Amino acid sequence: LINLAFAAFAMTSATFYGITDALKPEHDKYAKALNTAADAFKETEALFDNESFLAKKGWKKEAETEGGDIVYCKHTSKGKMVTVSTILEGHVDDVMKETWMGIDTLPGWHPNINYASIVVSLTEHADIVTYGSNDVLIVAGRDFVSARLYRPISGGGYRMVSRSVDVDSMPESKDKVRAHVYLAAVQFRPHPDDENKTRCDVAILVDLKGMLPRILVNQVIPKVMVMDIEENVKHFKELAEKAKNQ
Repeated sequence: LINLAFAAFAMTSATFYGITDALKPEHDKYAKALNTAADAFKETEALFDNESFLAKKGWKKEAETEGGDIVYCKHTSKGKMVTVSTILEGHVDDVMKETWMGIDTLPGWHPNINYASIVVSLTEHADIVTYGSNDVLIVAGRDFVSARLYRPISGGGYRMVSRSVDVDSMPESKDKVRAHVYLAAVQFRPHPDDENKTRCDVAILVDLKGMLPRILVNQVIPKVMVMDIEENVKHFKELAEKAKNQ
């Protein structure tokens, strides 16, 4: 009985950095989603702490933003992973709060986003979200359903992950192809010289699905990353300016 009780608890909880997300009984049906997010968090830990990743050894420079941020790419068995680092305006706590809680506002400032919302909040640090993209470059609109998980980390920063999950209440739409996010990982750290700026590291591995040839997908993904980073930099700059004027 003890073993069974422990197994039941393990299926519906995730512990990192001394914080445990435990599902309430009414959310037990989302146990697989929480476990999926926890697996993604473990992979993110291994990625962001890997010396080869930090030195970009084995990664190729593929694109560059207007601000000079370099997008690196690496081929994996699941497709092309892209990563980029940038500086965002705002204290790290405010940047994390906006990223986590501001998903409903995404369509209002990000031209590539058609809609976005929280499907269900599981715990303070875990939820399930859905969002859809507009047509971007040669890629028609996609939709996504992902489980998210975040944790504060040492040094005053945060790590947040997202990975696609299946949710009965969110069936695939006829209007958009459902893409699959293998890993969307973000790390926010305080800027070493300015507490009102945040260092942001992003790594993404996604399968856009549909009928697009792999060679075209590999060309598009770095460009989409550039667009996404530039929009985020612009957004947080506008938020910082608005805060100064209040």
